[in-house]
Amino acid sequence: MASVVTCYVSTFSGMSDVSKLSFVSLEVDADGVLEKGAEGWRFTEVRLRPTLKIAREEDRERANRLLEKAERSCLVARSISARVTMQSDVSVALDTTVLQTVR
Repeated sequence: MASVVTCYVSTFSGMSDVSKLSFVSLEVDADGVLEKGAEGWRFTEVRLRPTLKIAREEDRERANRLLEKAERSCLVARSISARVTMQSDVSVALDTTVLQTVR
């Protein structure tokens, strides 16, 4: 799962740079569903929960579009057989002194 999260963060960060979307912070939590089949254990689903803080309310719609596009574009997520789902949360930060912090 760590590779899916890392790829997602890198993909989003690159897209936000190209789109000139400044953000205050991005945190991504993830969990997965592990099932045992005939060939052994494997992930059948990976759930991403990105939390993005932006500086301006007017960037919310574009931020949501970029989060969804990053999910569709992440090379690792597209390469694994597990289903990847996402539930994002975008909020406007009260303190915007540090831009583009990724955790």
